[in-house]
Amino acid sequence: MKKQIYLIVSFLLLTGTYVSAQTLKGHIYDAGTNEPLAGATVTYTLHGKQGVVSDINGAYEISLPEGGVDLIFSYVGYDDMLVPIVISRRENMTKDIYMKESTNLLQDVVVSAGRFEQKLSDVTVSMNVLKASDIARQAPTDITSTLQTLPGVDIVDKQPSIRGGGGWTYSVGARSLVLVDGMSTLSPKTGEINWNTVPLENIEQVEVIKGASSVLYGSSALNGIINIRTARPGLTPQSRFSTYVGIYDDPKNESYAYSDNTFWKNDKYPVEPILRNSLYNGIRKPIYEGFDFSHSRRIGNFDVSGGLNLFTDEGYREQSYNKRFRAGGNLTYHQPDMGTKFMNYGFNIDFLSNKYGDFFIWRSPAEPYKPSPFTNMGREANNIHIDPFFNYVNPDNGTSHKVKGRFYYSSDNLAEPTQGASITDILGNMGTDAQQIQNIVNGDLSILDPLYQGILQGNVNDIVNGAFTALEKVFPNATTADYCDLISWVMNNGLPSDIGAALEGKIPSDLVPWLSGVMNPTKNNARTKQDKCYNYYLDYQFNKKWDGGAQITAGTTFEHIRYNSAVMGETHNSDNVALFFQYDQRFWDRLSVSAGVRAEYYRVNEHYREAESKIFGAKVPFRPVFRAGLNYQLADYSFLRASFGQGYRNPSITEKFLRKDIGGVGVYPNYNIQPEKGFNAEIGIKQGYKIGNLQGFLDVAGFYTQYKNMVEFQFGLFNNANNQMINSIPGALLMLVMGQGFGIGAQFHNVSKAEIYGAEISTTGAYNFNKNTKLVYNLGYVYTEPRDADYKKRNAIEDAYTDPLQMKEKSNNSKYLKYRPKHSFKASMDFQWKRFNLGGNVNWKSKILAVDYIMLDERPKELGEFDLMNTIRTILFGYGNGETLASYWKKHNTDYCTVDLRMGVKATKEVAFQFMVNNLFNKEYSYRPMALGAPRTFVVKMDVTF
Repeated sequence: MKKQIYLIVSFLLLTGTYVSAQTLKGHIYDAGTNEPLAGATVTYTLHGKQGVVSDINGAYEISLPEGGVDLIFSYVGYDDMLVPIVISRRENMTKDIYMKESTNLLQDVVVSAGRFEQKLSDVTVSMNVLKASDIARQAPTDITSTLQTLPGVDIVDKQPSIRGGGGWTYSVGARSLVLVDGMSTLSPKTGEINWNTVPLENIEQVEVIKGASSVLYGSSALNGIINIRTARPGLTPQSRFSTYVGIYDDPKNESYAYSDNTFWKNDKYPVEPILRNSLYNGIRKPIYEGFDFSHSRRIGNFDVSGGLNLFTDEGYREQSYNKRFRAGGNLTYHQPDMGTKFMNYGFNIDFLSNKYGDFFIWRSPAEPYKPSPFTNMGREANNIHIDPFFNYVNPDNGTSHKVKGRFYYSSDNLAEPTQGASITDILGNMGTDAQQIQNIVNGDLSILDPLYQGILQGNVNDIVNGAFTALEKVFPNATTADYCDLISWVMNNGLPSDIGAALEGKIPSDLVPWLSGVMNPTKNNARTKQDKCYNYYLDYQFNKKWDGGAQITAGTTFEHIRYNSAVMGETHNSDNVALFFQYDQRFWDRLSVSAGVRAEYYRVNEHYREAESKIFGAKVPFRPVFRAGLNYQLADYSFLRASFGQGYRNPSITEKFLRKDIGGVGVYPNYNIQPEKGFNAEIGIKQGYKIGNLQGFLDVAGFYTQYKNMVEFQFGLFNNANNQMINSIPGALLMLVMGQGFGIGAQFHNVSKAEIYGAEISTTGAYNFNKNTKLVYNLGYVYTEPRDADYKKRNAIEDAYTDPLQMKEKSNNSKYLKYRPKHSFKASMDFQWKRFNLGGNVNWKSKILAVDYIMLDERPKELGEFDLMNTIRTILFGYGNGETLASYWKKHNTDYCTVDLRMGVKATKEVAFQFMVNNLFNKEYSYRPMALGAPRTFVVKMDVTF
C-alpha cells in the first residue's frame, strides 16, 4: 500500500513538473512609440486565473501548461490583446507584444479620482479629461483658456469655478484645488492660483473632478479639483520649441481703446515684449508674445526633463499686463535590478519670476479699458519650490508606497504700474478756481453756505447737493473721474492732521510739513516692502490591492506655512495634519464601490482649534469628512454612477489677518471668519455610442451642492483705522472728525447657508470619414440654480435699514447667489484632414443673477427718491457719455455668445503652424461689473519638435 501511494505521489510531482516546465517570455511595448509598458498584466485561466506583471523594462516571463492556452495582455488605457499560444513540453518561447492605445474614450486612464490609475468609465464622480493635443489646438497663453472650453468650468478673474461653486473672489481664496502632478499650486498665503506657475510647455493630460474631493485632497477641494499631469521622458530624446504672438484688435466701441501711436512711441506700457521694437515694431496695438522650450530624455536609469517659458502681455486694458519667466525640470532615478518590483526617486524643481497688474474698478463707463486711480495696482513676485519624491511598487503583493514633499519660498511686493497723477495735474484738469481757495484760506466760507444749510436741516439730500454746489464753484471743470483722482491722491498722501482747523476757518498748524512731504517724490514713491512666505509639505500614501478586486488607499499629510508680512510687520504661522483612508471594491467585474474618510487638524497662530467639530455632541479638535460612491456597468458601454462627498476650505492667512492696498483698494481682514464646509451629491450616467464611423460617449448628471458658513466677497467702504466696514453716516462722520482715513475694498465673511443644484449634459466623440479625415467634438450644457438659502431672513433684516450707508449683501432681493449665471453652453469642434485642421469654440452664457450692493442697487425706487449710495457709486465708478455703472450693466448684463476660430497646418513632420481669431465677431461683453472681455484677438503660433 505504501509503495502504491509513493508511486502515485511521484507521478503527480512529475506531472506537475512537466506542466510548469514550459515558459514564455518577451517584452511588452507601446505599438506607436515602442516604449516599454511597465506593469502590464499577462494572464490565462486554468483552475483559476494565473498571471504575471511586466517589469520596468516591459519584460515578462510566465510558466504555461503544455498544449494550448489563450493569453490576455492587459494595460490600463490600452486595448486588451488575446494571443493564442501552442507550446510543447519543456519548450521555451520568446514573443514580444505591441499593444495599441485604446481609441475608446471611456478607456482613458485617470488618477485623480482615487489617487490610483483607473479607467475613466469606472470613476464614481463626474470628470472631464483634456489631452495634450486638445490643449495644443487652442494655442493658449495659459491653461485657463482651454479649461474654459469644458462644460461647467469657468475662470472669473483668474479664479476657477466648477458648476457655479466659485462665484467671484478677486485674487484671494479658491474653492477648486489646482494641482500639478498631485501637488497644490495655490498660493500658501492667499489661497489663489497664479496660472503662470503651470508648465504649459510640458502638459500631458488635465483631469477635472466636479464635486467635493476633500477626503483625498484636503482644504480647497470643496468645489472640485483640476489636476495637471506633466509628461515624462520616452526612449527617444525629444525637444520642443514654440513661439506665438497675439494682437488685440480695437474694441467694437473704438473710443474705449486706451492706446494710440504716441502711446507706443513714448514707452508708456509697463512691460515690453522682446520683439516689440524689432519684428513687431510696426504694430500699433497691444500685443502678447511667448516662447516655450522643453527637452526630455533618458540617460541610463535617469529620466531628465526641463522647460523654459518667457511670456509678455501688454494687455488689452491699460495696466492689465503680465510678464513671466519660468524654468523648471524633473530628475528621476529608476532603481535597476528590482525584478518585478519598481522603485524610483528624484525631485521636481520650478522657479517663477513674475510681474503683473490688473484692476477691477474702471475709470468710468466711457473709459472702461482704463483703471480707476483707486486700483492702480500691480505685483512683482519670485517663487521657487523643490519637490522630492520616492515611489516603491511591489506587484507581487499588490502594494505601493509613495512619499512626496515640498519646500516653497516666495517673495513679493505690490507696486504701482504707472506714476499717479500729480496734484498740480489733477487740479489743472478740474479747472481749479484759485481765488475761491484763497477766499476760504482768508476766512470767507460763504461758498459753504449751501452745505451748512443742509447740515442744519439734517437733510442728507440737501447736504449732498450743497457739497456739490460748493465743489462746482471751486472745480468748475471736474468730472467724476477727476474727483476720484483727487480722492486717491488724498488717500495716498493723507491730509494735515489738524485738518479740523479748516472747518473753523483757520490754517492747519501742520500745513507746511505736510506740503513738504507731498512735494517730496521719493517719499511718495517709495518701493513697497517685500512679503515672504515659506511652505513645508510632506505626504505619504500607501496602496494595497487584492486579487478579488479590493484595494485600500491610506496616508497622512503635513503642511506648515510661515508668512512674514513686512507691510504689516507681522508673522503668521499655520499647521495642518491629516489622515485619510479610502476603500475601493470591484464586484462581479461590473460594480465599483468607493468609500473614504479624512480627519484633519488645523491651527493658525494661537487659534489651535480652527478645525473643531462635534462628534455625537462631543467637541474634538479635528474635522472629519466622508465620501462614498458607486459605478455600475449596466451594459458594455453604459455606466451608472452616484456619489456623495463632503468638503471644506480653511480661510487663507490673507482673508483672516492681512490688509493690503494700493490707492486705497485691497482686502481687509476678518479675524472672525470661519472655515466653510459643505457636501456634494450627484447621480449620472455615461453612455458610450458607436454608429457607423461615429464614436463617443454621452454623459448626463444631476447634482446638488450645499454650503454652510460659505465665504463670500463683500465689497464696500472701510475705516482704515480699525478695518471695519462703514455702515452708517455717523460712523463716516466720526471717521472724518477723528482724521481717520477711509478705504475702498473687500472683506470676506461667512454667509450662513447656500445651495446650488442643477444638471449637466455633455458629449465627446469623433467621426472618422476615412483614415485621413475626422471630426472631433466636445459639447456641453449646464443648468445651475445657485440659491442663497437664507435670503428671506436677510431681506427682512435689510428692509429695516434706515441709514443710507448701511451696506446690503447684494444688488437685489432675489434668492440667487452673486456672480453666477443660470445657463451655459459650450462647444469645441475640430475638423482634421491630413496635415490640416479647422476648428472653433462657441461659448454662450446667460446673464449674471446678482452682484455686490456697492456696485449697483437693482431694487425699484420711487420717482424722485434720493439715494446717497447712488451718489457715492457715481463718484467711485464714474459717469460718462450719459451713463453710470448701473445703466451700463443694465444694458450689457444679458445673454452673450462668443466664437473663436482656428486653423492649423503641419508643414513638415517637425514643424506646425496655428492661426486663430478669438472673439471672432468682436463681441462686447462683461462677465462681472467693470470687467469687459477681450476684444477680437489674432494669434499666430509655431511649434517645432526635434
